[in-house]
Amino acid sequence: MRASLSLARAVLVHSDIDEPITTASAERPLTVDFTLEDGTASARYQITAPDHENHRAESQLTEQGQSLDAPEGIKMICTKPNKGIVGRRSFVMGLGATALSACTSPVQTPLATRVETDNDPLSRFRLFADDGPDEWRKHLHPPSSLPDPSAGPNVLALSGGGEDGAFGAGALVGWSKRGDRPNFDLVTGISTGALIAPFAFMGPNYDNVLTRVFTESDAGDIMRMRPFQAVFSDALYDTAPLAALITQHTPPSFLRAIAQKHRTGKSLLIVTSELDSARASVWDMGAIAAAGQYELFRSILRASAALPGLFPPVNLRYTAGGKTYAETHVDGGVHMQFLAVPSFAFTTPDHRLQGGHIYVLINNTLNPAPETVGRSALSISQQALTTTGRANALLQVNATQLYARGRGLRFSVTSIDPKSGIVYDPSDRFSSTYMNALYQHGVERAQSGTLWTNAKEEWPPRQ
Repeated sequence: MRASLSLARAVLVHSDIDEPITTASAERPLTVDFTLEDGTASARYQITAPDHENHRAESQLTEQGQSLDAPEGIKMICTKPNKGIVGRRSFVMGLGATALSACTSPVQTPLATRVETDNDPLSRFRLFADDGPDEWRKHLHPPSSLPDPSAGPNVLALSGGGEDGAFGAGALVGWSKRGDRPNFDLVTGISTGALIAPFAFMGPNYDNVLTRVFTESDAGDIMRMRPFQAVFSDALYDTAPLAALITQHTPPSFLRAIAQKHRTGKSLLIVTSELDSARASVWDMGAIAAAGQYELFRSILRASAALPGLFPPVNLRYTAGGKTYAETHVDGGVHMQFLAVPSFAFTTPDHRLQGGHIYVLINNTLNPAPETVGRSALSISQQALTTTGRANALLQVNATQLYARGRGLRFSVTSIDPKSGIVYDPSDRFSSTYMNALYQHGVERAQSGTLWTNAKEEWPPRQ
């Protein structure tokens, strides 16, 4: 019975790890044995020579003497244990674990590594969030390129939020139907907000794409479980379906349109978190599209939504000076909930901010109603992480409001109404029913004129 071979309760009995596995040393196979706690089933994985992308694994599972096939393609890399301290490593594994010891990182092709003192080969496409004003100005169009430099910019900042992005999609569609949605000079996006941002940037003509993505998709269109590979890989889910969805809705014609709008003086910025340097990268997506770097464009969208532990990191590869570089990026929400551009990014002698408007769209609930939290470790930790993210978002909202008020910009913010009655089930991620309800909630609030809370009004609003 194949179902009984789930590794959710598997225990690693031993693994013979005596040296790092490399192309040269992999001639001697590495064997890893598993057994279930009740002893009814076991698994043996034998790692053979690498194929320059990952170590292939052949496995044979046995259950009470019966041989069963198991999937191939397990990715793993092992590091040499400290002699005299660890000989054979033993640890308990579960598919729900967020961190695993010993052999858990995917093998990558050896590539050049950029150190912080190097010139950034991607400097024409990105800057870092903590860069100074000179770098920011390189990636924001000069005021003379805007239709009316004296009017101040219209800015839309889209936050992360996973499947709650359906609210943001619905809000934009309803806003278009109402007829007073601005033509934005700058759109920024993080995580699920990054997936919405290109279509928000292009305007109401692309509302049909937002509607399809957030009302006709479900978990199977976003991710797929890794039943065996999850134990050895970098995430519980594979996001190949998400990559296909991104490619489907960003054909070359769409990216050429992004590039054309970029040339008219509009800016589209997406945030990712570089895993190794622990810095937030801000990507100038219009410049990337204009350079014809379509795969980089799509990979950045996927990386910005790569929730660590749940979704795999994304390797961004690029060639410069005859060398191929690679960086590993994850969800931009690791660093911030949304991108509020620093004041110096807008400050030039001939640029007026007064009369501009900053809109912050939070794909979450900022002021939730009280709820009963389970007293399990998982429930408590999930609630704590959610509370931390929400508190950070509130701090950013307040800081952005103060910035806008001090420089003569109008400021508006929206988030999911805690009284909407829409119930989130964390065990049913990316539920089509849940996303459709949130989408409709966003549409109705935008059409009714109750979507935005303005700076002159009380914030956060009382329940």
